[in-house]
Amino acid sequence: MSFSPNLFLSNITGKGGPARSNRFEVILPIPPYIGKSIGNSFLEKVLNFPNSVFSDVSDAINSAIGSESDRMQSSNPSVSRYLALQCESAELPGRTLETADARIYGPSFKVPYRMQYSETTLTFICTNEFYERKLFERWMDAIIPSDTNNARFPKSTASRYLTDIRVIQYDDIVRQIYAVDLIDAFPTGISPQALSWGDDAFHRLSVQFSYQKYRSIFEGKYDIGQTLASLGGSAATRLLSF
Repeated sequence: MSFSPNLFLSNITGKGGPARSNRFEVILPIPPYIGKSIGNSFLEKVLNFPNSVFSDVSDAINSAIGSESDRMQSSNPSVSRYLALQCESAELPGRTLETADARIYGPSFKVPYRMQYSETTLTFICTNEFYERKLFERWMDAIIPSDTNNARFPKSTASRYLTDIRVIQYDDIVRQIYAVDLIDAFPTGISPQALSWGDDAFHRLSVQFSYQKYRSIFEGKYDIGQTLASLGGSAATRLLSF
């Protein structure tokens, strides 16, 4: 059958239109151990912003995810909200089946034997105080202190530096159509940030994360907090408290 623009448009329109890559949110809980290592004074400076939207909707984040996983409970939900607002780009991660050649009789064929999950990268817009880079550098220092080079135990109660990151894809009316939870994630690298007299652009910080696996969330739901914030700003989100 030849290509028909009308049939193509009808098919896309019937399914709500194309999904947009800019309709996303990243929820990055800060593990309690990392929160203690960073220090309350630093976190207070991060949160010293006039925009009240942080406090307006940060509790909604924790209530939405806290019942599903203790690891998604942030030591400071307002910092998680701040990072969500600063996260300019993210990825829905990929995975592959690793295979090995097998042969019983005749030609060889592939046999899967393990699932492999690729690393993911989150990119944040840096503010003029560079809090974003400072936070992730301190997170990595808490994993392997630069003065001792002794790696902390990742799943110990006292030094657990792993977290579960959630990446959410929304449709045009702020309905969650897909999401993934990156299980036991932690930062493994901070990309270099170029400096140049000939470039007046603002800084972006790319952070690479490793994780054990990801869990897909197929059930869609409406995010009331996001919808009210999109329509009426921070004043509308305060309606959730009534």
